[in-house]
Amino acid sequence: MALNLVGIVLVGINLAQRSLRDAPAGLAVAAWAAWLLWAVATLVPDSRVRVRTVLCLAMIAGGSLAGATTDVVGFVPAVVGILVIAGTPAVPLRVLAAAIVGSALLIGVGVLIDPAPRGVVLSVLALLLFCAFGGLNRRQARLAEAQSRALLEERVAVEQERAEVAGLTERSRIARDLHDVLAHSLGGLVIQLEAVDALLESGRAGEARDRVQAARKLAVSGLAEAKQAVTALREPDEPISRVVAGLAATHRSIGGQVAVRGDADRGTLSAAGRVAVRRAVQEILTNARRHAPGAATTLDLDWDDRMLTVTASTPGGATKSPSSPGGGHGLAGMRERVREAGGTMTVRSGPPFEVVLRLPGEQAA
Repeated sequence: MALNLVGIVLVGINLAQRSLRDAPAGLAVAAWAAWLLWAVATLVPDSRVRVRTVLCLAMIAGGSLAGATTDVVGFVPAVVGILVIAGTPAVPLRVLAAAIVGSALLIGVGVLIDPAPRGVVLSVLALLLFCAFGGLNRRQARLAEAQSRALLEERVAVEQERAEVAGLTERSRIARDLHDVLAHSLGGLVIQLEAVDALLESGRAGEARDRVQAARKLAVSGLAEAKQAVTALREPDEPISRVVAGLAATHRSIGGQVAVRGDADRGTLSAAGRVAVRRAVQEILTNARRHAPGAATTLDLDWDDRMLTVTASTPGGATKSPSSPGGGHGLAGMRERVREAGGTMTVRSGPPFEVVLRLPGEQAA
């Protein structure tokens, strides 16, 4: 933006010297209007595509009228407008085609109002075509970058889904093992207890005692195996800082920027709280890559009064969409998970876009 403003000032001085001295009043006004619109366009965010497109079309109109008359100097805003429209994938190509045709016609109108040397007219037309092709190249580069980013996002989603499937497969295996353990242990205990009952009825107390001891060993063994299976089913008690670091590393590996600050391990979260933090950070970083590419997201982690506070901030805003690829949950899903873990979540639209999670820690035993 600073370079644009400097360019406007420097070339504007040149334009003033030429247009005020040589150009007709009407064309001079058109040129000044184009310059003013350029200054306004530099202040409009890239996300306001429609507003920027309208301003660029007006710049093209004014600059084209005065382009030949001012020895190409007045055509500069039109050049910028063509480059912006041609280089923005969100603007349809038919709008670009209409802008190029309209610019050529307005150049002709300007020449009819104030005739200019043929060489100057040809230079303006050549510059028009050159900028159009240059903008199209920029558009293709942006489209290729967006496609690459989409492929990376898809790969991350596939890896996450693969990990979830692997986890579910492992849980199913453990559930089968647990079923087998319980079926074997409880079935054996039933048989042993029935035998003990029969032995006691027949007065064979010694043999009944042996059966009870065998049943006890079987119960202890089955209990140990059941504990192992249940432990494997529990959510891994991985430190929050390591979880967030892993998500941040994945975010950086596919072109995102994130800074993690603070210490998340000064307390202990419940299993539901750990899941809520993991899924929330995952969703926040996914949304940052989708809706604020190139912006640096900041994650602040802090414990205060036995509460973990996670503050995620992204300059330039972010999405309010209810869903995103891979996670299946947007802001609403994040809020539900945090609420189920006993915490709270607030969203500030900004800019900067900010999400604040507060989750209670587990009480010390």
